[in-house]
Amino acid sequence: MDPNTGERAVPKWLYKLFTGHAYPYVRRQAKFAKDVRPGEERQEPTADEIKAKFWEIFPQCRLKVLQEVKTGMIVSFVELGEYEAGMYQELIENPEEFLAKHYGKKKIKLNFYLGENFVCTINFKVAGWASHEDDEH
Repeated sequence: MDPNTGERAVPKWLYKLFTGHAYPYVRRQAKFAKDVRPGEERQEPTADEIKAKFWEIFPQCRLKVLQEVKTGMIVSFVELGEYEAGMYQELIENPEEFLAKHYGKKKIKLNFYLGENFVCTINFKVAGWASHEDDEH
């Protein structure tokens, strides 16, 4: 909860990730939740509609933790862990610290899913990671 407003709160980076233009899942869900009459153009969702849809979607999302691995010129991802909805609060509050403590010095990708639907992703270079030679195994 935000102590100033009493509203539910998540870190700003997470809200922006879910609701920004880079990953349109939440915005699209908010837009298509609106009723329209045949022949009418569907309007873009308001900030309040996006926020409401975020709070509908985010609490149900699971999270996958993946490590970026480079072999020659090929980049692939190895799944390091998965967290069910509501089970990754510490990670979203302090992602760098959590990832370093649990996974070490790596380039990590966090993927959020609602059921089988991909919602958004973010990458972290953890614990001073600079190149694939830095990976801790």
